[in-house]
Amino acid sequence: MLISALNDYYNVLIARNMITDSGYADTDISYQIILSPEGKLVGLQDCRNSETVENAKGKSVTRIFPKKMSIPERPRSTTVSANYVEVRPGYIFGLEYHPGKNGDEDMLSTESNGTTAKQKGKLNLQHQSFCQEVRQDFGDMTSPIAMAYVRFAETWQPAQETKNPYLMGIKADLNKCKFVFCLEGHPEMCLQEEDQVRQKWGKMRETEDSGMADQVICQCAVTGEKLPVAEVHDAMIAGRGIGIRNAGINPSLVNFKPESFLSYGHEQGENACISVRAMKRYTKALNFLLVSPSNHSYIDGQTIVYWSSDGNSDNDILCKTIFDQPSDQYSAEELDSALRGLIGSANAGTVTDTKLADVQRRITADTDFYILCLAPNASRIQVKYLVRKKFGKLLENIARFQQELQIFSRQRPVALSAVKQELVSPSSTHPEDDDTSFDTLFRAVIEGTPYPVWCLQRMITRMKKDSEQQLSYRSRYIRPGFIKACLIRNAKEKISMAYDGNNTNPAYVCGALFAVLQKIQEDSLRQGSTKAVPLEDNGTGLDHEKPERLNRTIKDAYFSMAVSNPAAVMPKLIKLSTHHMKKLQREHPGWAANDEKILTETLDKLSGEFPGTLNLYDQGRFILGYSHRYSAFFKKNNNNE
Repeated sequence: MLISALNDYYNVLIARNMITDSGYADTDISYQIILSPEGKLVGLQDCRNSETVENAKGKSVTRIFPKKMSIPERPRSTTVSANYVEVRPGYIFGLEYHPGKNGDEDMLSTESNGTTAKQKGKLNLQHQSFCQEVRQDFGDMTSPIAMAYVRFAETWQPAQETKNPYLMGIKADLNKCKFVFCLEGHPEMCLQEEDQVRQKWGKMRETEDSGMADQVICQCAVTGEKLPVAEVHDAMIAGRGIGIRNAGINPSLVNFKPESFLSYGHEQGENACISVRAMKRYTKALNFLLVSPSNHSYIDGQTIVYWSSDGNSDNDILCKTIFDQPSDQYSAEELDSALRGLIGSANAGTVTDTKLADVQRRITADTDFYILCLAPNASRIQVKYLVRKKFGKLLENIARFQQELQIFSRQRPVALSAVKQELVSPSSTHPEDDDTSFDTLFRAVIEGTPYPVWCLQRMITRMKKDSEQQLSYRSRYIRPGFIKACLIRNAKEKISMAYDGNNTNPAYVCGALFAVLQKIQEDSLRQGSTKAVPLEDNGTGLDHEKPERLNRTIKDAYFSMAVSNPAAVMPKLIKLSTHHMKKLQREHPGWAANDEKILTETLDKLSGEFPGTLNLYDQGRFILGYSHRYSAFFKKNNNNE
């Protein structure tokens, strides 16, 4: 399904002019080689583009970058082999620029830098290959630019051009830039764009597709046509910042390097029955996705690739925003509005375009959307999973996840990468090296299945071990929110967004009781008056103040044990609270009365008995009860609770 889907996406990209045909490749070109009709080099034209940008210090600087041109694609080869239309300077000129050292003059040399005779003679072999390729492929053409190209190959003598002023003028660019040919007086028409050159290249590709005498013909598993089989599949883009992260050299999606994968006497790619034509198309489509910023994300050391089958880039950008980070195309308000519209109908059938409010004119909800997870694995790329869903259904599942994650009404949507970060200790010096697999959680979100239990266990562990000082504001609502989501989906519970005073679950009530005891401690140790922050008054007419941060609260000392075994800790904390309450009664009798009322109401729900060891889900209920109750202290009372 994957290769077939990529092959179809290639056709969409071609129709939208987003990529070049499979026989061509976008190449960075820096200079035009200007030839006279007789094939003489009469100049070099810099065709690079430039733009003015601001650097880190705020100063305007000019950035120069090569121009993209569509060039006949060069086949993979580890040996000296010239291309149909050559762009590499070593092949074209047979020369290399060597800067002067110790006062010596700069020079052009026919020898490459190297220690062995083979390394030094590489340029000579490359130029000979270039000349042979030009005579073979262009010798019968009659167009002026093609004839000049042939004459250049026949008359250019590298040993006699070591002082060439045009090549000396570009200095080190000769070794690292790429070149195209044009005719004097006609810089608008480059060699690769000339009709005869394109027609000849098309015939050569057709010949390759029909098969040579030594090629294996098979029925392509993708297109169904009988075509030459691809023995070696093209590599995927890999590197820092783009492509497949942490991959090896020239990684490919289909690879039969070990002999154990071979069968029935077939060699390498013959075992896959994928034609050269289909291989070129799917690899070009996948490489486009790996380069496009809106079509891939890096999460948990893996590369997540996604695309809309109709080529709608707005679908891709919206998913990028949800998976990874905000974008310029979708503001936080638009994303929030769109997901809120979906949340209201997350369990009410298929999502349609009209439900998407601010983004309804951009996205297509009824198209197939693909999500592919790739991981590096030596020279072959490991496909961890492939998901295909209607884009509307995918958004519905994501909206359901966001709904389950909410613990207050105005909470912004949470990126999946942010959830991953909360599963790792904030004190970790290398969070990217965490060995926790994110695959199962990611799939649970996009497919609407139960969340993996290990995620709940890991999040509870983080809540028990990490101190308040280590947590960001985001952590304080993502962590309990995710625990709430697990209880809703996995335990099939109905849980309110805010504190539920009618919830009598012992674990939930114990968590709320712990929050009450912590509040009493904080109130009793507050010195003087601070800026008032309205809290609930529970009918007393009193407003509380946000407590000053203490060096060590009962949460720092007892929370981890209380979550696991309330019966072992809660009686001790209640006894400790009596001392805090006495001090509070002396200094703030109004607050003491209010806190004592809340404490009594909470204790009454337990009937004087605390639960013992809690299982995983009860520990989650304890944490959620604590989070709900403690947050409720710092909300205005609307008499709705």
